[in-house]
Amino acid sequence: MDLDDAMADLTVAAAVAGCTILVTVLVQYVLEAEASTVLLLSPLFVYFVYLFGHRQLPEGLDQPRLWIGVTGLVGIAVIFLAV
Repeated sequence: MDLDDAMADLTVAAAVAGCTILVTVLVQYVLEAEASTVLLLSPLFVYFVYLFGHRQLPEGLDQPRLWIGVTGLVGIAVIFLAV
């Protein structure tokens, strides 16, 4: 693993962690909605797909920006599903 791969993995991991924390805080404390733990941790599943599958994808689909965007979309979906 070279430095570029490690930096890309770290960037995606930081974005996923931030999204997961933000979604949890928004749903439980701001919106005061009841949501299951699995639903609140859904952005983490995107990271696991990235971690174990992005090297098998074609060249354009393994970029960190794409995975960060997918994580954001999952976070938005979780907020709408929880409300």
